[in-house]
Amino acid sequence: MKKFWNKRIGVIAALVLVAVSPLMLQRPEAVSRSEADEVLVVITPHNETIRSEFTEAFNAYWQKKTGKKVYVDWRTPGGTSEIRLVLDSKFANAKGGGVGIDVFFGGGDYIFEKMAKAGRFEELDVFRTHEDWFEGEFGIPRIHTGETYYNKKKYWVGVCLSQFGICYNVDTLARLRIEPPKTWDDLSDPKYLGSVAMADPTKSGSVARAFEMLVQQKIHQSLASTRRQPGETEEMRRQRAIGYGWADGLNLIQKIAANARYFTDAATKIPHDVSQGDAAAGMCIDFYGRAYNEKLKKADGSSRLQWIAPAGGSSLSVDPVAVFKGAPNAKLAQGFVEFLLSEEGQVLWNKRVGSEGGPKRRALRRLPIRPSVYSPENLADFTDPEVRPYAETPLFIYQPEITGPVFGALRYIIKSMCIDAHHELRAAWVALVKYDMPEMTLSRFHDVSYVSYVKSMGEIREQLNSDDKIESAEEAKRMTGIFRRNYKEAVELAKEEANKQ
Repeated sequence: MKKFWNKRIGVIAALVLVAVSPLMLQRPEAVSRSEADEVLVVITPHNETIRSEFTEAFNAYWQKKTGKKVYVDWRTPGGTSEIRLVLDSKFANAKGGGVGIDVFFGGGDYIFEKMAKAGRFEELDVFRTHEDWFEGEFGIPRIHTGETYYNKKKYWVGVCLSQFGICYNVDTLARLRIEPPKTWDDLSDPKYLGSVAMADPTKSGSVARAFEMLVQQKIHQSLASTRRQPGETEEMRRQRAIGYGWADGLNLIQKIAANARYFTDAATKIPHDVSQGDAAAGMCIDFYGRAYNEKLKKADGSSRLQWIAPAGGSSLSVDPVAVFKGAPNAKLAQGFVEFLLSEEGQVLWNKRVGSEGGPKRRALRRLPIRPSVYSPENLADFTDPEVRPYAETPLFIYQPEITGPVFGALRYIIKSMCIDAHHELRAAWVALVKYDMPEMTLSRFHDVSYVSYVKSMGEIREQLNSDDKIESAEEAKRMTGIFRRNYKEAVELAKEEANKQ
């Protein structure tokens, strides 16, 4: 009987331990709301690791500076698309005095510039109180690799750098006998059929920017190779080259999308699935890839998940911060911005766990924006000391005037061309591969004349961006129908070519 009860008690104890272990292992909040002197409300797409590390570090910074404790109330409705919907709704219903949120932190400059133009931000104090952070050789540049690093009217500022690229699984590629990718074009190899993880650009701002980088690279290549024709002005040559490059970019996206295993709504799912071997490779932003690389590191420093910036195919953009108009705690909000750009806030992005001034639990694997923090002393503790964003000559210069105006339309063109018509796209691609890429079939498959650069910059952009949602939906449906027809015709053409042989 005694042995019976000892056994029962042991089983019960084990079950209790399993149940309470997650609670025991949870890190208590740095400062609870009840013991805080001040509350800072922040809306962000950043993950829990970043939120946790910056909560603790900011508290230490603010207590040292003011003697006050801060409770950071993080609001995380989702990615930038979801955040924009939340903020649009709040501002539409606001009756003066703000929307109850102090700070917008993270998400890419596109949404921040939209918010700034809508008059939703306050001017940032750091431009006045820390002018040296923006001056001279070691100051934050306003423009770098063609990207804007802070708003002209000082309504937002970047706090760390981002780059778009490719994550891949070393083991899966070895099994498929595919060499690790080096360029965007590599993902169009038919060997990747059914093995590329992708996200819907209408749901993910980071993935949409990755597609834009791809298109811009093709435009740059076209501008460099297209020669002026007799009687043609330089501007005419330039516009013709842009049109060619735009089409080349869309054609490359078609082939990569045809290799897609799926299109997810969440960009964070891509490196997760690639790391698990559910996909061989995918398009993702650097810190998603590096975070999983860090998470899966073995004792010897190797990791099955790798991330690369495609050669000559990606610029260095920023993740910004801004203070909302009517912020409930405006002084604290401005202090948070100051902290993010301070030496303490900057080195936290890339220092190793446990190093002086570094994160407490997991390396963030992101790049600071201030050139001055890339000192030998700091680099000795960085997780990515070999990445020197300001020391290298950039191979890619983003030209916002080319694709910036059509960025929103590009997202919906890709959705119609590759996601809504994915079944037909994939079938056409399989037929092309099977019959050795017959020229007429490939021409039909790659027909993007309906969404030419000129037309996309004009009527398509106007229709897709129209306040009339019915008009926008009808244009999207029309595009999808055209691409579906093209892909079906490509399959028939491929069969006809095969029968002639």
